[in-house]
Amino acid sequence: MMSSCFRFLRPVFATLSLLVLLLFATQALQAQSLSDIDFRNINVNQLSDAQLQQANQEIQDRGLSMEQVEQLAISRGAQPAQARQLVSRLRQIQMMGTGEDSQSLQRERPTGETRFVGDLDGDRMFEALPDSTTPDSLKIFGMELFGRVSTSFEPSFNVPTPQDYRVGPGDQLVINVWGAAEQNYQLLVDAEGTIRVDNVGPIQVSGMTIEEANQKIIDRLSDIYSGLRPNTPSEANTWARVSLGNIRSIRVTVTGEVQQPGSYTVSSLSTLFNALYAAGGPNRNGTFRQIRVLRRGEPVHTFDMYDFLIDGDQSDNIRLRDEDIIQVGPYENRVHAWGETKRVGFFEMVEGETLSDLIEYVAGFTDEAYTRTLTLNGMTPTMRRINTVLWPEGGEAEIHNGDRLQVGRLLERYANRVSIAGAVFRAGDYELAPGMTLYDLINEADGLREDASLQRGVIERFNDRLEPRLISFNVERVLEDPATYDIELQRDDLVRISSIFDLREEYTVRVSGAVNAPQQFEFRNGMTIEDIIFRADGFRDSAAPYRIEVARRVTGNDDPNQLKMDRIAERIEFQVDENLTFEGDEGSFELRPFDQVYVRSQPNYQEQRTVIITGEVQYPGEYVISSRDARLSDLIQWAGGLSDYAYPEGASLDRILEITNETQVTELEGQAIAGVGNNQGGNAGETQRLRESLGRGELTSVQDTVNTPVGIQMAEALGAPRSGYDLILEPGDVIHVPKELQTVRVEGEVLAPTSVRYDPSRSFGDYLSMAGGITEDARRRRAYIVYANGEVDRTKSFLFIRNNPSVEPGATIIVPEKPIIRTLTPQERISLASSIASTAILFITLLDRL
Repeated sequence: MMSSCFRFLRPVFATLSLLVLLLFATQALQAQSLSDIDFRNINVNQLSDAQLQQANQEIQDRGLSMEQVEQLAISRGAQPAQARQLVSRLRQIQMMGTGEDSQSLQRERPTGETRFVGDLDGDRMFEALPDSTTPDSLKIFGMELFGRVSTSFEPSFNVPTPQDYRVGPGDQLVINVWGAAEQNYQLLVDAEGTIRVDNVGPIQVSGMTIEEANQKIIDRLSDIYSGLRPNTPSEANTWARVSLGNIRSIRVTVTGEVQQPGSYTVSSLSTLFNALYAAGGPNRNGTFRQIRVLRRGEPVHTFDMYDFLIDGDQSDNIRLRDEDIIQVGPYENRVHAWGETKRVGFFEMVEGETLSDLIEYVAGFTDEAYTRTLTLNGMTPTMRRINTVLWPEGGEAEIHNGDRLQVGRLLERYANRVSIAGAVFRAGDYELAPGMTLYDLINEADGLREDASLQRGVIERFNDRLEPRLISFNVERVLEDPATYDIELQRDDLVRISSIFDLREEYTVRVSGAVNAPQQFEFRNGMTIEDIIFRADGFRDSAAPYRIEVARRVTGNDDPNQLKMDRIAERIEFQVDENLTFEGDEGSFELRPFDQVYVRSQPNYQEQRTVIITGEVQYPGEYVISSRDARLSDLIQWAGGLSDYAYPEGASLDRILEITNETQVTELEGQAIAGVGNNQGGNAGETQRLRESLGRGELTSVQDTVNTPVGIQMAEALGAPRSGYDLILEPGDVIHVPKELQTVRVEGEVLAPTSVRYDPSRSFGDYLSMAGGITEDARRRRAYIVYANGEVDRTKSFLFIRNNPSVEPGATIIVPEKPIIRTLTPQERISLASSIASTAILFITLLDRL
C-alpha cells in the first residue's frame, strides 16, 4: 500500500521540483548585482541596459556615489578606462531613467516642451520652450538651452572617428589588414600609451591624432606585410586601415557660475557643450560669452556660446581632454531688451559691441515696431540716464552694463487716411492723395448706392487741437456740380452718407386672428390685404372671411392745423372669399405702414370640447360636450349610467382654472389647503409656482392654468336634473365616480395618522381617538373634514358647545397645527416691563398734576 502511495505522489514531487528549479533559474537570470560582475574581464560595451539598471538599483540602495563605484571597480581588478566607462554608462542610465538603448534615445526627440534647433557633432539637439511661469522679458537668452532634462547633448558613438581625435590610454584601436594578407587586430592602448603588435613590437600612439596614429601603425606593419609599402606603388597588393573601437572615459571639471559645478566622467568624444550640459549650463550670474577651457593650468580656449546661438557656428566647440577644467565666470555686461523685438530678455554684451550687435541678438524688430527712434536707458555712477537713438544712424552707439533697450509700438495713426461710410458700394479707408476732394472719394468708393440719401451728408473732422467738428454738404449738389460745391479733404476725415432707410422708423404691418401664422411683417410698397394674409399662410378653418378689419393710425397729416383729434385710429372693414379674392374693387386696397389686420372668427364656430369621466360608470372615457348647457346628469347618461358598485356621494370633479391675477392665486391657495387628504396636496406647490410667476410679471398678459377640485353632490344632481346641484360642464372637466368607500383617513396633528374603518355609529371625536388622539401642538378647534366629493366642513363652536361635522365614507379628517408664537427672551421681557413701568409712572404723574 505504501508503494502504491509513493507511485501516486511521484508525479506531484516531480512537478514541484521542476517549479522550484524554474523559480531559482528566473531569479538567477534577473539578478545582476555588483558582486555578480567580473570586473577583471569586464567589457562595459557588452553590458545590457537591463544589467546596468539592476546594478544602478543596488548602488542607490547602498547609497554609493559614482566615485565610490569607480574605486570599487578598480579595486576588484577592472582597468581604469573600463571603470570610468562603466560610471559614464551608469550616469546615462540615471539621466534617462529608462531601459531603452541609450544611443537610440540620443537620436529621438525627447518628451516635454522642446523644439529642434539643429545638429551638433551628429547629435540632434532640442531647445526647451520658454517656461510659462516666467515672463519672456525676464529670461536670460541662452539659459533655455540647458533648462530641462529633455534637452540632450550626449555624444554620439555611431559616428566616424574624427580625424583630430587624439588617442590616449584606454582607447581600443582596430587594425584591419586585407588583400594578399588577411588579419584583424583589436589592441588596447596601455597606461604607457603604446599598443603591442605581434612580430612588430610596441608602437607609441598616445597623444597622436587618429590620422597620425594611422600613418605610424601602417609604417610599422609594412615590416611584416611587404605589400603595404612596395617599391613600386602600382604593385601594392595589401592594404590596412586603423579605426577607433571602444573609446575611453575622461574626467573634466566644471567650475564657476554653473548650475551644478563639479567633476564629471564623460566620453573622450565629448565636447565643451557636453560638459556644460552635464553641469546644467551657466546660472543667472554666469557668462555665455567668455567660457574658458584650462588644460594643465593654462587657458587654451575661450568659447563664445552666442556664436552657436546666433549663427549656428560650432567651430569653437572643441573636444575635451582628460583633466580639462571648464571655467564659467560671472558676466561682465548684460543689457535688457523688451518691447517690439523678436527676442526679449537679458542679453550679454562684450567690450566694444554696439547697438547694432544688440539688434542682431534680438533678431531684429517685429512688424509693429516703431524704429525711427529707440529708447536706451542706462545708469551713471550717481543716477539714471536716458538716450534717444536714431535708427539706423545711431547703430554704432556703445552699449554698457545695465542698459535697457525699449522698442515701442507704432501708433494707431495714419499719415494719409480718409474714410467713407454709409450708402456707398465700397465703404472703408482710402489713401489721401494730394488735392483729393469729396467728389474723388465718392468715386473711389464706386459711387452711391440706390438707397443713398441725397439731401445731406456730413464730414467728421478734427482740427489741429483734435477738437471734433461736423461739415454738412448736399450730396446731390456735390455730384452734379463739383466745381462749385466740392470740398477738399484732410487727413483722418470720415465721410458719412446715410441710407434713406436709416433716417426713418422701420415700417411694419401686423396680421392677427384666425390665420395660420399670425405675425408682424416688414412693410413693402404696394402690399395689399390679400398679400399679407397670403404671407400669414392663409385662413384658418374658423376664420370669417366676411369680417376682416384694418386698423390704421391717424397721423393728422391731412389737416396740419388740427392739433387734437377725437379719433385715434381709423377702422376699415372688408369681405374676402376663401380663395383670397376680393369682391368688386376692394382687391386693390393697399396697406400703409403700421396697419394692423384682424381676421375674425365665425360666431358659431366651436372646436370640439371634451370632458372625461372615470370610475364606476358603464362606459368611462372621454366625451364631447354637445351643447353649451350640458350638465353633470347628461354626462352620466352619455356614459350609460352608474354601475351597481358606484358610490355617487363620493364622486369628485377636477376643473381647469385659468390664472391671470393675484386674487385667483389666493383663492386657489384656500382650495389647496382644503384639498389636503383628497389627493390635492400638489395644488399647494402649484399655487407657489403661480405666485412666483405673478411676482415676475409673467401672468400679466399670458394666462396660466391649474387643476382645482370642485365639490359636487352627484346623488342630488341625478335625483333633480337641471337643479342647482346639476352643474354645467366645462371643457377639460374630469369626473371620478369611486366604488363604495369603507375607510376614513385621519391626518395632521394626531399621534398616529392612519386610515380607520368607517362605522356610522362613530363620531368625529371617536375617529380622532382611534388615531391616538391629538398632539400638544394640535389646534383642535380648527379641525376640519374633507369629503370624498371635494366638499369641506369644519368644527364649529358656540360658547362652550362644540359642533363637529358628520363623518362619511372616504372622508379625510385633518387636525391643523397651532401657529408658532415666538416667546420673549429675558432681555426683551425686562425691556417690555421697563417700558410699561415708565408709561405707568408717566400716566400717574399726569393724573396727579391734573
